[in-house]
Amino acid sequence: PQILLIEDDESFGSVLKSYLELNGFKVVWQTAGRTVEKTILQVQPDICILDVMLPEVDGFTLAARIRNLKPSLPFLFLTARSQINDIRKGFGTGAEDYLTKPFDSEVLVLKVRAILSRTSTFKDAEPRE
Repeated sequence: PQILLIEDDESFGSVLKSYLELNGFKVVWQTAGRTVEKTILQVQPDICILDVMLPEVDGFTLAARIRNLKPSLPFLFLTARSQINDIRKGFGTGAEDYLTKPFDSEVLVLKVRAILSRTSTFKDAEPRE
């Protein structure tokens, strides 16, 4: 499965990308959301992991753009913003899950796999161009 990771923290993003790859995922990592539509159309990810606090455009706005472009694409928030209003807003955008930092990396992998098993129509069986 392919993940689009949108995380602006260089060191955290690098570690997270490596960890997800070690767990069998292909990961495309962006540090900002300005080209997310282009990336989604090119990469065809199976799931997106979004930070909320991003430069230029916040994760909530980005989630709405993703929903407009590809309504069936699942996404989850991975963020330091842990206030209930933020969590409410995250789920209100259509997020499958909302995980706050700090978090257990293994829990993230379990959540991603669970989301993919619920939302996937076994895209792996379809040829990818």
